[in-house]
Amino acid sequence: MTIKRLLMIMGILCILLLGVSAYTFAILLPRAAQTSLATLTPRPSGTVPVKISSVNRVVGTIQSLGTQTFVIALIQGKKTVTVTVTGNTTYTTPNGSATFSDLKVGEIVEVRGRTDSLDTTTILAVSIIVKTAVA
Repeated sequence: MTIKRLLMIMGILCILLLGVSAYTFAILLPRAAQTSLATLTPRPSGTVPVKISSVNRVVGTIQSLGTQTFVIALIQGKKTVTVTVTGNTTYTTPNGSATFSDLKVGEIVEVRGRTDSLDTTTILAVSIIVKTAVA
């Protein structure tokens, strides 16, 4: 009988030791992973962006053209906004449909899209409508 009791006590102690070990690993491992998330936190830049709020539609004059972006000066207010286009952006002129290469500096355009979540001075364009073309 004493051997059976000794084996039972040792079995219970092994189960308790295994449970405590599993609990300790469950507590320690998630905390080790949290330190790597600190590098994913966005850091603000040194410049203060112009706040545009959540934009659905803006109208302005094209100031400069890049490869996949252009800058417009808003008609209301004295702000400039960078417009980023994608392959899905649609372009419309008074003569019909157009492409990015048809845009010219000085044209008044209406941009429909949404504000970039990382830079509030940038609009991700869904459609661009040329209001008045430059000759």
